[in-house]
Amino acid sequence: MLLGRTTCLGFVTAAAVVAMFLDFATFTAGEDADVDTQTTASVPADTGSHDVPRFVISSPGGGASCKAFPVENGTPGHDALTIDSSCGNLYEPLANARTWHNNEDGTIDLADNLGRTIVEFSPSDGLAYISVEPRSVILSMSTEGVNAF
Repeated sequence: MLLGRTTCLGFVTAAAVVAMFLDFATFTAGEDADVDTQTTASVPADTGSHDVPRFVISSPGGGASCKAFPVENGTPGHDALTIDSSCGNLYEPLANARTWHNNEDGTIDLADNLGRTIVEFSPSDGLAYISVEPRSVILSMSTEGVNAF
């Protein structure tokens, strides 16, 4: 019985795939990678200082603003939040914000210590956000001083 060309090509291809797999599966590095584990003064230490703004919350026209500092820089989840007392000048309940909530729909809630939402921000232009709740106040939040990468 004579095998067809397609069948022979399939066997050769399968043999090549098995050979490549075995080559990768049996590979061992000959020597350790040269990695410098020394930390030098040229690498700035993250002190967690509030001197560098993380997020700036502003009123329309940018007349008044305050700073918000979420723990872990606002990464997904529910994070503790430190907020300037001057945020109460923008919207009085905002001075009581203690947690930062990243929602699945892309919105961000700033809530009090009981988890009640004080302000909800929705993505806007670029790295900026605009408040959508409560509707009685309009605020924007930008990521000044935050490295997006």
